[in-house]
Amino acid sequence: MDSTRIIPFCVPLSPGESSGVGVVGTITLRGQSAIVWLGWGAVERRDEEEDCERNARSEKIKVAVGSGSPPMGSMCVSMPSALKGSSIMPTPTSQLLGGSSDEDMMLGQQMSARLAKRIGWPIFVSCSLSDFGKNGVSPALAAGFEDDTMPAAMAEKEIARILTLEKDKLVVST
Repeated sequence: MDSTRIIPFCVPLSPGESSGVGVVGTITLRGQSAIVWLGWGAVERRDEEEDCERNARSEKIKVAVGSGSPPMGSMCVSMPSALKGSSIMPTPTSQLLGGSSDEDMMLGQQMSARLAKRIGWPIFVSCSLSDFGKNGVSPALAAGFEDDTMPAAMAEKEIARILTLEKDKLVVST
C-alpha cells in the first residue's frame, strides 16, 4: 500500500538575509505522483545539525525554514508521456481548478509540465504567487526582481531537486 508523505520546502528570495519573505509550500507524495502547493510565506534561517552523507561527522549549517499557508490558487495536472523518448511531444496538461490570476494559472501549467516531463510522474501544481497579502506589494518586486518568474523558477528548481531525490529513493527501495 502506498503511503502519503508531505514535504515542506522554502526558497528565500535573498540568500544573505537572516529572515524575510520567500516562496514556501509543500510537496505531497503519493506513490509515483506529486501535488505541489506554493505561494509567498515567511522564511527564517536557523542553525541546525545535519548529518552529511559524504562524511560521518555532523556539521552545523544554516538552513531556511518557511512558514505560512499560502492561499490555494488555480490547480493543474500534467501527465508524463507514455511514449519513451518523446521529447518533442508536448506534455499533456489540464486545468482542474480555476483561480483569480491568469499568471498563476500559466505558471502552474508550465511548472507542472516541465516537472512531469523531467520526473516522469503525474504532477499537480497549485500556485498562488500573485496574492501579495495585506500590503499589496509583490515580495519579488520588493526583493529587487522584475517580476514573479524568477522566484517561481527558483522554487521549481528546488521542487525538482526534492522530487528527483524522492524518485531515486523509490528506485533504490524497489
